[in-house]
Amino acid sequence: MNITTVNNELGRIRVKVVGVGNAGGMMVKRIARERLQGVECGVINTAIKDLESCPEIRALQIGIKVTHGTGTGSDPSVGARSAQEDADRIRDFLGANDVVFLVAGFGKGTGTGATPVVAELARSLGSLTVAFVTRPFDYEGVGRAQVAAEGIRELSGKTDVFIPLPNQSLMTIMPGAVALESAFGFMDEAILMAIRGMVDVLMKPGRINLDLADMRSLLKNTGRTAFGVGTGKGENRMSDALHGLSDYPFLADASASEVSGMLISITGGSDLGAKEVEDVVQQVRGMAGGEPKLAFAINVDETLHGEMRVMMLAAGLTEPQMEPEPDMLASFEERKPAATPVRESMYRPERLARHALPSVPEASTLKEGQEKTQYQPAYMRRPGKNGPPQGRG
Repeated sequence: MNITTVNNELGRIRVKVVGVGNAGGMMVKRIARERLQGVECGVINTAIKDLESCPEIRALQIGIKVTHGTGTGSDPSVGARSAQEDADRIRDFLGANDVVFLVAGFGKGTGTGATPVVAELARSLGSLTVAFVTRPFDYEGVGRAQVAAEGIRELSGKTDVFIPLPNQSLMTIMPGAVALESAFGFMDEAILMAIRGMVDVLMKPGRINLDLADMRSLLKNTGRTAFGVGTGKGENRMSDALHGLSDYPFLADASASEVSGMLISITGGSDLGAKEVEDVVQQVRGMAGGEPKLAFAINVDETLHGEMRVMMLAAGLTEPQMEPEPDMLASFEERKPAATPVRESMYRPERLARHALPSVPEASTLKEGQEKTQYQPAYMRRPGKNGPPQGRG
């Protein structure tokens, strides 16, 4: 078939994923290896040594006059000045895109300070801007936690969507003896799956489509957002996928009553059933209170015969507030969330929506080896894999 257009580039979706700072660069390094269709990856940093660790990715060094190429010394104000100094170079580096995904670790200098500046520049170029930012582990101390919180407050008004991902959540889902690299590998893969879910919605023709205008309408200026993903295989694929979504750790701080909009992406093989799709949409929609705006897309991937992937974005959330801490040396554990009305979380390990799902089978009923693998991250279940993607270089 010959398709005649005025301009062959007209209508093509342009997507860029940019890591800011060292942690962001390491995460984007993992995403780049996946070679997502139509996605360009890049890295922005102040330290030349970190950029040299990602030779396969287009890179931009910023703040040479401010930092002399040696980094920010964990000072976000230096990271911000570095980005402001090179604002024109960052604009050229970003270019014209429909969607820009920013990935960064908050709590230190370049990622925390430069990401809000980069986000504002991306939006000024007309891009729908989505930022994934990780927050420090508790053991990193109150200082870094406060730096990350300030960075998120700065970012919140300069990006369309920001998704805070607490590293501490990894401690609740990974076995005690797992290597730190494996925990970071889970975070890398989580961000990859969220980006893949959104990119698939935009790039791949589906049975039920969601176009760029739909996504802009749903996500533009929505602020804090949470996401969850679930996968299933075999005759219980729908139940397993819904279980995985309902107990996804990054939904723990998402209040069901605050959700203003939901994006649901369902991908399966050619055997994906109409009733399965209906049940998934109803169940995931039921995770939110009220009547949020809903958009969903259904894609068929012939390589996923017998499998199902579900991704959900819940937009329009408020950031949990922390009580002021007068003693800067107080332990992180002593800092408590400020008193707020009781909020029903979207994180529901025991149920999904308002309907009971089949419970996780007792150990005695599992087949040999199933107990250890059924609910682990995908990269830990792949045959022949000794560990996760090496997301921290």
